[in-house]
Amino acid sequence: MTRHKITPRKVAFDWSKTRPQWIEGEAFISHLTNSTHILLPIVEVWFCQVFKEALPHVTDDKVREDVIAFMRQEAIHGAAHKPLIEHFLQHGMDIRDGAARTQRMIDRLLGDPARIFGLLPTGRRLARWWLGTRVGIIAAGEHFTCILGRFILENEELPRLDADPAMMELLRWHGAEEVEHRSVAFDLYKHLTGAPLANRLLVMGFIIPFLTWYWIESTRYLMRQDPALAIKPGFFAEWRRASSRNLIPSARDLLGGSWRFLMPGYDPEKEADTDIALAHLAKSPAVR
Repeated sequence: MTRHKITPRKVAFDWSKTRPQWIEGEAFISHLTNSTHILLPIVEVWFCQVFKEALPHVTDDKVREDVIAFMRQEAIHGAAHKPLIEHFLQHGMDIRDGAARTQRMIDRLLGDPARIFGLLPTGRRLARWWLGTRVGIIAAGEHFTCILGRFILENEELPRLDADPAMMELLRWHGAEEVEHRSVAFDLYKHLTGAPLANRLLVMGFIIPFLTWYWIESTRYLMRQDPALAIKPGFFAEWRRASSRNLIPSARDLLGGSWRFLMPGYDPEKEADTDIALAHLAKSPAVR
């Protein structure tokens, strides 16, 4: 359970000097992180839609307060990433089609149960199960965003690179707020369903293949769209190279972290340090 009051924060970024390859000499890492600008504006609207649907079923005042603050933070997150799609267009990268395909995929996989389940009846019991399962998918996703948020906040190698300050601050601010609200989705999931192991296996069994596929395909897509990138590097070789330098998390760290979500005593509060996140937010130039 979150032990402090979650605060939605308005932010501002100046993208005028930001290029798609925002880390000098690191096209792969640049585009791996750029994939978030396609996905997050879409899924964070979806997060808010699902949580809004869940609110009438919440009977705990603290959970309700945290869910509302979470929704406000996520709406700001999506809005902060979205302008980069149009900004990259000015640098010869038209990724609007990729964003449209991602929107259709999320709608088809995670949208209205009548469309998802076809001819199956969409009665109250199925609707409630589908609501709880979608909240569980969000909780599993938030487990990984907490891992990534902690990584970006505590990493000592990334600040040594020749990186665009605005983009680095976007990732740090967003990562800090992911750490700050890391318990909310799981608290809601547990409140609605009890977070049984069988359902946790189901939602983690969805989120791992989805994120793996999305990161691979979207990174390749962005590198193909980049006119400044003459040679398109291989995804897995570049991932190993970057993770060995501690510039991105390793596959072992991410997959290993997934097991903690499945443990009986799983507590998102133990996944990161809120004080580190709040210390960054207190001095964040984007927030100021």
